[in-house]
Amino acid sequence: MTEKNIQLFIRFDDLSPAELAAFNTILNNLLQLRGMDFRQYRPKCLRRRVTVGMRDVNLEAFADYLNFLRKNPQEYDNLLDRITVNVSEFFRNPETFLAVKSKVISELAQRKTKMNSRIIRVWSAGCATGEEPYSLAILFKEFLESSRLDLKVNIYATDIDSGSLEKAQKGCYSLKALKELSAFQREKYFEKTAEDVYAVKPELKEPVKFMRHNMISDEPLMRIDMLFCRNVFIYFSQELQVQVYKKFAKALVPGGYFVAGKTEIMMDAGEDSFERVDMSERIYRKK
Repeated sequence: MTEKNIQLFIRFDDLSPAELAAFNTILNNLLQLRGMDFRQYRPKCLRRRVTVGMRDVNLEAFADYLNFLRKNPQEYDNLLDRITVNVSEFFRNPETFLAVKSKVISELAQRKTKMNSRIIRVWSAGCATGEEPYSLAILFKEFLESSRLDLKVNIYATDIDSGSLEKAQKGCYSLKALKELSAFQREKYFEKTAEDVYAVKPELKEPVKFMRHNMISDEPLMRIDMLFCRNVFIYFSQELQVQVYKKFAKALVPGGYFVAGKTEIMMDAGEDSFERVDMSERIYRKK
């Protein structure tokens, strides 16, 4: 497929043919140059993200932005950042983590103890800059210390954005990102390295493994006991949601838990694989 013969995967009635072709060419170039296929994302959400990238370089038209990208191909990396960016913080939606602690972690610990298994496998999919997997590490550490259970937790944190993963592995955060943590938690798990900069201590990094992974095109991780994927499905088309639900069901062990975003409603295809545990906090269990 060439730019001269671009297929219009996404259409907007308010765009001229030239602008529509330019928008779809940008998507095609992201696929060809960076291996990222966004054509099944929700069109309106995708358009908003691309528009942010345009405005970063003071452009208003998709055709002008396409010409800019041709002359500055390295800018496709910045555009990827704009499309995949996730605003996050530690214990975002704290009530969800409280529900997970009371309804999921305790049950998983009991199940593993009965099975004479010591390892709990957790997958944080779309982990962005690492706040979610590190929050899960704190949650498990506190539970296991209080219950005195001899269990090990492996947390696999994945994202498609290499830049976000690099930041996550460094583990340095502003005080604003830590606002839901208690003073005790900040002191125990973080070291202040500069004004308003806190670094994750090695003991919190130890159970978390970061890796680049595309939940859409890559094979899912397997034998997962609990899967977090929040505020990602809202960008997917219905067809893409169905595809990813099937992959997540494949990834989870029987009875494994799936935690979605609070603004996300599971489609019928997902309901075929999962039963509700806590609808208000979007916690499901594999049937």
